[in-house]
Amino acid sequence: MKVLSLTYPWQEEVTNTGVVLALGFFDGVHLGHQKLIKDGKKISLEKNLPLMVMTFTKHPLEILDTTKKVQYLSTNDEKMKYFEKLGVDYLLFVNFTPKFSKLTPAEFVNKVILPLKAKVVIAGFDYTYGSNKNIANMENLPRFAKGRFVTKMEPKQNYKDKKISSSRIREAIKNGEMSLAAQLLGHPYEITGEIVHGFRRGHELGFPTANIDISGKKVLPKPGVYATKAKIDGKWYEAMTSVGYNDTFENKNLTIETHLFGFDEEAYGKELTVAWYKFMRDNVKFDGVENLIKQLKSDERNIKQYFKDK
Repeated sequence: MKVLSLTYPWQEEVTNTGVVLALGFFDGVHLGHQKLIKDGKKISLEKNLPLMVMTFTKHPLEILDTTKKVQYLSTNDEKMKYFEKLGVDYLLFVNFTPKFSKLTPAEFVNKVILPLKAKVVIAGFDYTYGSNKNIANMENLPRFAKGRFVTKMEPKQNYKDKKISSSRIREAIKNGEMSLAAQLLGHPYEITGEIVHGFRRGHELGFPTANIDISGKKVLPKPGVYATKAKIDGKWYEAMTSVGYNDTFENKNLTIETHLFGFDEEAYGKELTVAWYKFMRDNVKFDGVENLIKQLKSDERNIKQYFKDK
């Protein structure tokens, strides 16, 4: 897969052949997105054309309204991993700028889609483009295409009678509904970060934890204790992860602390990926360290049993 980062107006020729062009922001690359990409790939194979995905480096809201705090389901690196698995040939990360946002629907077609040599354009039913959102929708795209390329509008994808959407997944994660998030994503939600120094209280309690840097913009699960799996040095371990402020020790800063079963090595500076499976309990302020240790042992048993039964 060839990956490019472009800023409008770009001069370089991305490809010397026609393409099937998939449009969207694709945050999380959830099941609805996957259906769109798979349909685009099917068309590309039928027409013997490469499949190109065009997305943005940042969510448009982050540029258009600086007061908005945008939280993401996937980083650009994670998007690359998912798209490559789906057989995408070209992945374009366009820098969404105020200038780009001011393109009219016709300009978007003439100055963005056509220069990319699109022969087929596929996007979701709710995809919009250009500055006039009243007319810049997929139903009107054939009007702007003027027969120069074929359009395909993907219908709404539902799960339990509700639309599969990035916003629905964000809400599920914030509510600790990790199973629902996984159902909508097609895989457990993941957060990757560098292991940083903490207070080492877990080591003192007999439950050493890896604290990960959460300074990025990914959605965080609600505070509590979770059944998770964690990957370090390419190997996955069953784990229990706490999100919160560590009330027993009156820690004021939000942290993510993961205790990996069967792993007890110094790993500061290494990358850790946490895959979230199930919310187990709310955080509790314990009356003394002994009660906390007793609860941690119970958490470990419950989480190991959860994975055994899964």
